[in-house]
Amino acid sequence: MSLQTVYAHKTIGITDLKRDSNFLEHLNEPVAILKRDSIKAYLVPEKIMVKIMEYLEDSELSKMVKERIRNEWEDAVEVDINEL
Repeated sequence: MSLQTVYAHKTIGITDLKRDSNFLEHLNEPVAILKRDSIKAYLVPEKIMVKIMEYLEDSELSKMVKERIRNEWEDAVEVDINEL
């Protein structure tokens, strides 16, 4: 038997999810979906998913900016302000 890390405060069995048609209407935080006591998926509300995707996009843009800055500084020449 192996242990799984659960990245949600709530869980629901796949059978219970199928039975409760109103479950999605009240979804306001991530929920782990279980099948035979094993995590098979996560349900994430749309608002949280949008924030996650924005964060990932910002993170990727940040990496690009840092790389471009690093590349530009390679060609930089050190100058003494008093010599200008």
